[in-house]
Amino acid sequence: MPSKKKNTDERDERIDAVLTRWQIASVQEKLIKKAEVLGWLDNFDPSEREDMFAILENIEVVSYSKIKDWIKDLSGELKKIFHNDFSAVRIFSLGNSSSVSGANFLYELRKKLGISQKCFPSERFIEIDLTGIKALVFVDDIIGSGDQATIFAKKTFSKISHNIDKYYVVLLALKNGLNKVKNEAGFKIVIPAKELSEEYKAFSPDSYYFKDPKQRKQLKRICSKYGKLLYPKHPLGYNDSQCLFVFPHNVPNNTLPVIWAGPESESEPGVPWKPLWKRVKIPAQPPKESSGKPKSEAISKPEITDKKQGIPQVITITKSPGTTVIHGNGNIINTNLPTTEKKPLSELYRTLANKYDEELKKDLK
Repeated sequence: MPSKKKNTDERDERIDAVLTRWQIASVQEKLIKKAEVLGWLDNFDPSEREDMFAILENIEVVSYSKIKDWIKDLSGELKKIFHNDFSAVRIFSLGNSSSVSGANFLYELRKKLGISQKCFPSERFIEIDLTGIKALVFVDDIIGSGDQATIFAKKTFSKISHNIDKYYVVLLALKNGLNKVKNEAGFKIVIPAKELSEEYKAFSPDSYYFKDPKQRKQLKRICSKYGKLLYPKHPLGYNDSQCLFVFPHNVPNNTLPVIWAGPESESEPGVPWKPLWKRVKIPAQPPKESSGKPKSEAISKPEITDKKQGIPQVITITKSPGTTVIHGNGNIINTNLPTTEKKPLSELYRTLANKYDEELKKDLK
């Protein structure tokens, strides 16, 4: 009996050390996350749980302060490129809607650049008048395989003038995916805040995380075993990315599926799994018909509808380590607004924009 208690105490100490490294500070958040860790470990066979502690202890939760630092670096590069003149530049998240990953960082990027809100249109770039515009900048959180950005570029860039330069800024980029985007997508410049070598692939022979070949083989076997059930086409992350990164707003599908699979993700239905960190699958923006509204069958049971766009405009707000995370129709926005109420998404945008404009006026004075 004392031996069992000792094992439990050692397990709890190891979990507490992980939570501290993840910068989960409050007692309540620690209790919630600790329960999630224990639930996640329970997904595995008892004989596998000690091995999975090695995965747990190497997961890198990118703090919001680190993201802000990276966005500061990216904004500095953009200022150099455009000589601090963004009057003929428009900036968008990569994808067909403001619901995609890069949308989380647009507000922070605007603050760092110190430029007008008109440079960040809420519409998709193919829907606005680009007369006089010389450059488009697309923003994203991670380049994994490079497929997403390459496919997006090939599908959409032909619809706009070739005289408009296209740029791509991203927080993290795996080296092979970055090279693919640079060579195939048609961006003038691709700028990652941090480039990741093969050493950041969990089970690479050069793995930064697991040096011992025997341990790597065992961990890969376990992650593959469950990954094939959870995400059959990509059991070790999209296109075999093998990432261990988690963002505070979401988890990229490049990360090992055993970490993020669950009811809100795109993991295989019918395979119950308790995620360690939730990945929320963001739905693609439905294509517009000639009337300018999305197809009616693409939207089911909206709570509140924006008459102009015909999409749900309700947000829910929850806490996450170091920030407040706001979800709305797939939109996930980091902010420090102290509220737990549901509000129209348009009201949130106005609040953020007005707050920033007030800060900018003070700085100019």
